[in-house]
Amino acid sequence: MTIKLLTFDLDDTLWPCMITILRTEERLHKWFADHHPEIPNQYSIKQLRQKRLRLAQEHQHIAHDLTALRKKSFAQLSQELGYSPEQEQQFIQQAFNFYFIERNRVSLYDDVIPTLERLKNSYRLGAVSNGNADIYQIGLGHLFDFSWSAADAGQQKPHPIVFNSLLDKENLKPDELIHIGDDPLTDIQGAQQSGVKAIWLNRNHSLWPEKLNPPFIEIDQLNQLPDIINTL
Repeated sequence: MTIKLLTFDLDDTLWPCMITILRTEERLHKWFADHHPEIPNQYSIKQLRQKRLRLAQEHQHIAHDLTALRKKSFAQLSQELGYSPEQEQQFIQQAFNFYFIERNRVSLYDDVIPTLERLKNSYRLGAVSNGNADIYQIGLGHLFDFSWSAADAGQQKPHPIVFNSLLDKENLKPDELIHIGDDPLTDIQGAQQSGVKAIWLNRNHSLWPEKLNPPFIEIDQLNQLPDIINTL
């Protein structure tokens, strides 16, 4: 194999996702209490989450773009508060800025930086994510050549357009790319649908879903990856 690019999922591949999201929502709720107390007086964290999920269902054209969806949820809240257009724009910007800083306070798995540093010496590296985490704000930008998201592609993994558009953008053939991720459906099947080999990072030793085609390779620690890639 002539491997020209390795791409990595972010949430639950390079850091635990749910703990990050829950902490972010808790701190955002506290920020609302300090600056816009009408919101937490009316909505719990769970209720705000449910409102955002309903927005995604009602606005399918932006459901793949978590930044646009988050900002729309803030716009909805500001309208409920009766803010003027100027107040609304200020509220959206301030709320999103706070959210985005907290969203990118992640706790990397211990093997992430050593593995990426080792691979960076021999391969181009890219981030491919359905989420809106920012590798540059997190402090990983120097280890990646680019970031590609569902917002860039116009759909979320496992839609084939995510990897098809990436291959077109990078002028690569499918067998010149390997994707590494934790999710059997979005990462592994998503890559396979575009002819891209995918390595399943199974940190929790989960069972593989029988209905899906098996991954190219399975690992349970990211630091196993360099030696495996070098043998291909």
